[in-house]
Amino acid sequence: MAIDDDRGGILPPTFGLIAMRIGQEFGPPADFAHSMERALVRGGKRGATIVAALDRGDLAIHIPHEDGPSWNCVPLVHLHRGENPSAEAWATANAIVERLERYR
Repeated sequence: MAIDDDRGGILPPTFGLIAMRIGQEFGPPADFAHSMERALVRGGKRGATIVAALDRGDLAIHIPHEDGPSWNCVPLVHLHRGENPSAEAWATANAIVERLERYR
């Protein structure tokens, strides 16, 4: 996991299926960082969660209490402004995505 010093945003991991899926869903790392920052601003104190949608297999950013119910989503990584996911958090998210892919 790395921090983009120029933009101050959160960059996605560089390993595993989660890295590939984030690239497919959000585009280049700078675009992902920008999307996360916007979501974290909207989420305020509640933060934002990267989720995997069970019905489509897509990844998305969910803002608690602002976005609709997330009964069909699996939370992968939850963040608050100023926080960055650890390598362990990304590894856990990667393992979840790999398991979900097996059952799609």
